[in-house]
Amino acid sequence: MYDLFKFCDLNDIEHWLVMRLYIAASIPIILSIYYMIKNKVSSSVALTLISVFFMASVGWELWLTYGLGGGLSVDQRRSVALTCAIPINLNWFLNSLADVLVVWIGLYLVKLFYRNKKSPFLKWNWGAFSIFLLWFIAQNIYVEAFFYNFQLGSNGDLSWAPLHPLGSWFNPTIFKIAGRSITLQAQSSWILMTPIVYFISIYFYKKEIRN
Repeated sequence: MYDLFKFCDLNDIEHWLVMRLYIAASIPIILSIYYMIKNKVSSSVALTLISVFFMASVGWELWLTYGLGGGLSVDQRRSVALTCAIPINLNWFLNSLADVLVVWIGLYLVKLFYRNKKSPFLKWNWGAFSIFLLWFIAQNIYVEAFFYNFQLGSNGDLSWAPLHPLGSWFNPTIFKIAGRSITLQAQSSWILMTPIVYFISIYFYKKEIRN
């Protein structure tokens, strides 16, 4: 895959970022094909993940990619080499697929924790919600600090989005990791997504067992 991006003149850090994004975006597609071939598709999980793709896309990925709500588009916040390897019109799609992978892992962690217990998808369970919340925030802190830290931009560069409701008008730094700021706006999407993801997971699970 390195040769595919050789003409983009990526440095080592950019190349590693590009590789991780394409791998993260590919895994949900590969797993979906595998489970369909094996006829092990759970309709509740499938519907939850499809919903997540559209919610992530409309909730923030499209807005941040194109700067629809007053911010800078992604190609104005990163190097020409990165835009070459991840074209702007593909950026939101790849990141939305990566968001699906995040939720898929979250569903797995919740099911793993409750494997010998009553399903946490029959009704709201604060323990399951906490697992989702901790995982979503932890992975997003990593993304902000070590994955997209040099292309998130300074305060005011990021677009408003439905799941970034405070926009860049109120975006304080919560804390820092290795000198890199973890900001409220960057974390807000997954904080808001947590109850939404859990709610639709319960809805589709209960619908599946009723059929």
